Amino acid sequence: MSDPNHDAAPAPLSLPDAANLDWLRKQARRQLRARRTTDPAATLAHTQFDLAKQYGFSSWRALKAHVDARTLDGHLFEAARTGDVATLGALLDAHPEKLHARTQPYELSLLHVAALPGQLAAVDLLLRRGLDVNVRDKGDHSYAMHWAAAAGHLDVVRRLADAGGDVIGRGDDHALEVIGWATCWEPPQEAVAAFLIERGARHHIFSAIAMDLADEVRRVVAADPSALSRRMSRNEDHRTPLHFAVLKQRPAMVSLLMDLGADPLAVDGSGFAASAYATSPAIDRRVMEAIHVMTKSELTSADRGSRPARVALMDIVAALALGDWTSAERLLREAPPFAASTGAGVGAGTGPGPGTGTGTGPGTGTGAGALHLMAKRNDVAAVTWLLARGVDANGRWSHWDAAVTPLHLASMQGHAEIVRLLLAAGADPRIRDSKHESDAIGWAEYFDKPEIVQLLTNHPGV
Repeated sequence: MSDPNHDAAPAPLSLPDAANLDWLRKQARRQLRARRTTDPAATLAHTQFDLAKQYGFSSWRALKAHVDARTLDGHLFEAARTGDVATLGALLDAHPEKLHARTQPYELSLLHVAALPGQLAAVDLLLRRGLDVNVRDKGDHSYAMHWAAAAGHLDVVRRLADAGGDVIGRGDDHALEVIGWATCWEPPQEAVAAFLIERGARHHIFSAIAMDLADEVRRVVAADPSALSRRMSRNEDHRTPLHFAVLKQRPAMVSLLMDLGADPLAVDGSGFAASAYATSPAIDRRVMEAIHVMTKSELTSADRGSRPARVALMDIVAALALGDWTSAERLLREAPPFAASTGAGVGAGTGPGPGTGTGTGPGTGTGAGALHLMAKRNDVAAVTWLLARGVDANGRWSHWDAAVTPLHLASMQGHAEIVRLLLAAGADPRIRDSKHESDAIGWAEYFDKPEIVQLLTNHPGV
């Protein structure tokens, strides 16, 4: 049987991103010179035709038109981004069909590109030319208003709203609406949020938490109690409001959510409880107290039944966070290896449950995950206590999607005293994580922690 692909033409080449007409002409002349070494009669026209075929076009003219159009788009989007309304207007005068041009790969419109850096004059020009104020991109499925709100450009948000822009903006890929884009990332844009409310938007539970608005949180939960267990999108790893409050370092919001009935053991999409997001001891004390009540009940039940306690990582973390060293000693002793070394271990005798971390790599013995989380949350007393009991300072543990050491997490957060404690206990700054292949020094550099970089690079043996 013959090979059906035997006579198939080779796949066309891909044009470089920087290809322009000068580049094409140089390519054609270079190929012509090469041809004439064996065929003195070769012509530029034939060489141009062959070059076009190499890139999958039927003619030099078709290739030239494609590059022309692509170059034109580049000029258009650069003019929109920089607010060069004279150039933008002139290009659209000459090519009115380009009003609806899109970038790749997320298909941003000219309006999105002008709105993000706050180019009000360019936004105004595009709207006057008839570009739909509610055009969505194909990546985040968002309006230009989402982008302007996130960046805090109130004048642009107002202009878009005055042109009929949807100030609510449901359906974006983050499921946060325009008010969520204005508030849920740093820094929250209070003036934009106030304007959106004025124009008819309302806070949801995540925007209210981000703004520390207790009355709004109460209103949302009173209207819909399921809001307490609402999940963020996959982009935010399906966090609950409690995860979000801990992440945003809003202790008052954490306490309020607990008062309203939030589940302290609910896990995100990676299997982590809310306290895994804590980067200081005070943020989630109410969560730790709630977990520890359940832990104490389990210990009592185990004693009455003359059985081992069912222990998970968060049981140990809560005892450590509250300074209950007696319970922590017992929990650490009775914990099966998975409970202290896997990613989630959601606490109160529940076992690891679905979606917990893997605790991959060397050194994942009992206490490894606890040491990681206490290092991350800058709990000096707990880290000292764990190290004194022989917990491996170089243990690797799955923190979201990478197996890391406690030193990686302390370095990321800039916790200098924790770094010193770990180094004194034999932590090796040269161990690399499993995803980025970076050591603790690399993490400190990436997260802009110069004091930590100096501590680690000055450590003997580095």
